[in-house]
Amino acid sequence: MPITKKRFDEIVKELRRKGEIVPATYDCIFKAIMKKCPKYRADLTSRLTGIPKNLILNTYQEKNTEYVVDNALEKGKVSDVLFGLEGYIINYEFNNRNWDGLIERNDAYLGKVKNDVMSKVKSYASIPKIIQININNFYCFLSRDNLLEFKSRDKYGIIESDKWGKLYINLKLIREKYKRGLNLSKLEKELLILTLTNVEEINKLAKGDEELMEVAKELKNLSYDIDTIGLYDEEEERKRIENTKLINAEEKGAKDEKKSIAKNLLKDGLPIPKICEYTGLSKSQVTMLM
Repeated sequence: MPITKKRFDEIVKELRRKGEIVPATYDCIFKAIMKKCPKYRADLTSRLTGIPKNLILNTYQEKNTEYVVDNALEKGKVSDVLFGLEGYIINYEFNNRNWDGLIERNDAYLGKVKNDVMSKVKSYASIPKIIQININNFYCFLSRDNLLEFKSRDKYGIIESDKWGKLYINLKLIREKYKRGLNLSKLEKELLILTLTNVEEINKLAKGDEELMEVAKELKNLSYDIDTIGLYDEEEERKRIENTKLINAEEKGAKDEKKSIAKNLLKDGLPIPKICEYTGLSKSQVTMLM
């Protein structure tokens, strides 16, 4: 179950007292890192998916407020990190602990994104590839493999469609390698840094690496910033996202209503300047309705 705001505040205070960093295993910190560290986000995503890093850097579009809950039954379907690229939509989910229904919850969100995307494209052939990346701070599927990939296949292994896929990452394996002093790949280091709390360890891991130093700096900023306490409030974040969608819908509805009124006034032969005055639409907007 999600950690409460009160408990998170207590954890932040305790870590500060010990001079340690708040790790990105808490989803509010993870979201902040993924939003504020573009080089890290691009490199990590590229290494996990094979998508060119430059494509990620140059075509990134945040979509966390675009595919949101529609009703009370979908309350749990809120993405950790969701962004678009040219030809792709990427959904990151950081799962700090396993619980009954976690896989179904993440699968339901992936399905929601797929349905929403299909309702907006002009043709099915133009649907972007949708990839959900689950970073798990526990062993998943009783497997000790570090990276598991899921696609829709038949019993012979033939892939039904490559328009969507799911990746599962085991952070436990990376931490085990780190504790045993084994060499880590760049990808493993980029995932490991999300779990560290000791400043010296973080600095040592990040030294000389552009992407990791970007994360290290942001982790320290978040931990030392007094505003971090109180940052973790899932319900408030959900309300903010829903309000954003509501405001956008209201604005679109008001604009559509003005256009409808303008069309009727045009039919009645009212001069364009008067229509602009009555509806608040610009001259060019009214002209386009003719």
